[in-house]
Amino acid sequence: MARLKQTDQKTTSILRSETIVVALILLVGCLLRVLFLSDSGIEHFDEGVYASNLWFSAEQGGAYPGRHFYAPPLFPFLIEWSMIFLGSGVWGVFLPSLFLGILTVLLTWWVARAWFGPAAGLVAVTLASLSDLHLLYSRVALTDVGLGFCLLLAVYLTWKSFIADDWKWPVLAGIVTGAGWSIKYNGWLPLAVGLSGLIPWLLFRRRQLLQPARYFLRWLVIAIVAFLVWSPVLIGLQKSGGYSVVAANHSRYVVGFSGWFDSFWRQWENHRMLEGTSGFFSLGVVCLALCLVSVRWKMSKSGTQSSGVTDNQIPGSTWNLILSGLIAAIPILLAAFVGISPVLGLLASVGILLQLFFASGVFRLALSTEQSQVTESELNRELAVWLLAAWFCGLLLATPLYYPYPRLTIPWTMAAWLGTAAFAGWLEQRAGGSLFDLLSSSESDQNRFRFTPAVGVVTVAVLLVVVFKPWTMVAWQPRNDLEAIAQNILADLRSQSDVRSENAILYTYAEPALFFNIQSQGHPLTGPVADLEFLNSLSAQNPAYLIVGPHAATDPDFQKQFAAVRDRFELVHSYDYSPSLLVRLNQSSPVDVSETEPVLLYRAR
Repeated sequence: MARLKQTDQKTTSILRSETIVVALILLVGCLLRVLFLSDSGIEHFDEGVYASNLWFSAEQGGAYPGRHFYAPPLFPFLIEWSMIFLGSGVWGVFLPSLFLGILTVLLTWWVARAWFGPAAGLVAVTLASLSDLHLLYSRVALTDVGLGFCLLLAVYLTWKSFIADDWKWPVLAGIVTGAGWSIKYNGWLPLAVGLSGLIPWLLFRRRQLLQPARYFLRWLVIAIVAFLVWSPVLIGLQKSGGYSVVAANHSRYVVGFSGWFDSFWRQWENHRMLEGTSGFFSLGVVCLALCLVSVRWKMSKSGTQSSGVTDNQIPGSTWNLILSGLIAAIPILLAAFVGISPVLGLLASVGILLQLFFASGVFRLALSTEQSQVTESELNRELAVWLLAAWFCGLLLATPLYYPYPRLTIPWTMAAWLGTAAFAGWLEQRAGGSLFDLLSSSESDQNRFRFTPAVGVVTVAVLLVVVFKPWTMVAWQPRNDLEAIAQNILADLRSQSDVRSENAILYTYAEPALFFNIQSQGHPLTGPVADLEFLNSLSAQNPAYLIVGPHAATDPDFQKQFAAVRDRFELVHSYDYSPSLLVRLNQSSPVDVSETEPVLLYRAR
């Protein structure tokens, strides 16, 4: 009885230690996402589209013109209601992304821990919480963080649908998949991941799994529910030409296999430019976790983990620990030269392979024979790994087939977090105990002393990389230049003696972000245009102005139209616009880091 009580106390202590550590990491992730938010603003083209729907009446379609080309209505709907309650400031427009970004961090921990154990949960929550890429896109009004959340939750619920008998799981998985599909047009990805992961699992375990057809039936239920949830989007597209019009527009950005390598290389460069101090810290914590579980595994194999033998009585143990620390520090040192994302991709590949073929510590091909039968928990974990492998490998191949927008790599990056977590989970499984034993067991002081040489080496490596790399936090870089330009435009209008600024009509061409910022400054006579037909309906009481920026400068249709009526426009002012890195990576080569582009204000006559 006393022994059982002692075991319960130890389990409680371990859970308490894990809860505290995870809560602290989650708190840091929350702070990194919300600090200095006042320096952010609507700047990206798509942000302007998604955040401007509140200013269009039902007669105007209730949405920014052509919004359906860029995203389904769910995410703009969330921003619209957020603005209704919180206004058009930064909290109103960015709250949906912030909220979904923070939930993603928590969900990443939950999924990794459920699949691979406590050490995996720690690694996953650290990578998600401190990821520079995810931090940046959690602070913008774009759909990608919302898609990532729905993708992760839907894949997890799909996994539950296959391992549990309750039919609520396929229904929930379908609802979440449909919600993600209503946020972004590739929100059907969980269906592809679910089917691609299910097929090899069933092939390898077909004799151990009863009635394999029922798994396909459950996947079919998920697909049907997802389609039903998404169907209002499809119905709404009919008035605009149907989904084929959207697909044709998206096909313009497909580079295909001929452009795959260039797109892949550009994405690699994108990530290197976005990676900063928080990302290196996260990889450093991962290295420490991998170091601890690997050394614990070695000690458990040698029988020293719980014995009374002191560290000094183990011949060569200090040097072995130092060597282990050096090996564990390799990822952070390698990342300093090639970038964090390639290192995570490598760790994830190793983690997935180890979980699939070395789950018991020795090579084991999951053949459908009696000798290869495993326990239910091992079977469930194997399914999770197949789903993760399909997710990771599928997006590694598919993402570079598209124009290299950095935000498109968020789903693959999330798979890399989970794959790296799978590596930590595999090591922890070999060690035969939780990583958090070291923080909570009665022998923790002695264990920490034994681990000091290895931990010290990794810590020194992390500090060297962080100190010698420039301190950067891309997510905190100011993104309110267009907001300042909108203020300057309105101020310049007020300074003109022959114009009552409140009567001036401002037309924006291909600049929805500028449209948003002018509207949010309180100038309602502002509208987006796709041509210059407004010249045929000018009014003396309402002087008209045209605002053009970087998108018009690269639009051959606009240049052709403008050249034909150039004499009807008078240049009033030119404003220097310095795009943030987020925008520059979409519009120009990553090396053009100091590019300044003009925003021009013309008066029509």
